[in-house]
Amino acid sequence: MLKNWKKVVIAGVVSLSLVGTGFAANELLTTPSASAKSASEHAPGQQKKAQSQLDKIIDKGYIRVGMTGDYKPFTYLDPKTNKYEGYDVDAAIELGKDLGVEVRFVNTTWSTMMKDLQDDKFDIAVGGVTRNTARQKTAYVSQGYVSFGKAPLIRAEDKGKYLSIEDINKPTVRIGVNPGGTNEVFVRQHLTKANVTVVPNNLDIPHLVADGTYDVMITDTVEAITYAKADSRLYAALTDKPFTNSEKGYMIPRGDFEYASYLEMWMDEMELQGKFDVLDKKWLQ
Repeated sequence: MLKNWKKVVIAGVVSLSLVGTGFAANELLTTPSASAKSASEHAPGQQKKAQSQLDKIIDKGYIRVGMTGDYKPFTYLDPKTNKYEGYDVDAAIELGKDLGVEVRFVNTTWSTMMKDLQDDKFDIAVGGVTRNTARQKTAYVSQGYVSFGKAPLIRAEDKGKYLSIEDINKPTVRIGVNPGGTNEVFVRQHLTKANVTVVPNNLDIPHLVADGTYDVMITDTVEAITYAKADSRLYAALTDKPFTNSEKGYMIPRGDFEYASYLEMWMDEMELQGKFDVLDKKWLQ
């Protein structure tokens, strides 16, 4: 899961960030004296440093957690209870405890998640967010905590039928995909010949594959396995050799060193204290 080399890379990034800002490490990580503060505040042409989102969260007493509620086992909004459940729901609750604040869940969609984050509708996006450079251009995506890849969820009776991209990328193969996320990006890039239908609610697609409306759902190995366990009509194919290799991360606004540093240390502590292992056993095994 969280590898030591990642920590070295993160440390290097932090070091470079400090150099790029023109501040030495001890200038950012120690509290300035009162006289230094006064001189800084009154120096001509200088502006007061903006408050970190981390401080705002603590001052408000709550953290707003954005999630789609449609991506088992990471996030699921149960229509019966109108409550969220899943791996990242439990993780967000742990984050709230460590911050000493209340957790408030905010519903979003894969199509609008990035804009909602930029529009300050929530403080962090979780729930099966894939780490990639495209997202990192606009937001800050944390280190990974779960590894996965793209794989086909199919009917159990077809387990020997779809063994490669070539087997799926045909006009006769009907694919159901949710809009706006990395699943659709993969389908649009690699399955250009297949018969693709965008299904607004991601939760509907596994059932539509099971009943024969669609032949394939391209999704994450974790989600494919979850649905195959719950419905004997379904089969999670190629989970040992997925089409891609990626990791899940948490996404916050970029450009906030203090907030990003806290998030990374919290994730390290979750790993060191075995709390991610507990979540793995509860939701992924």
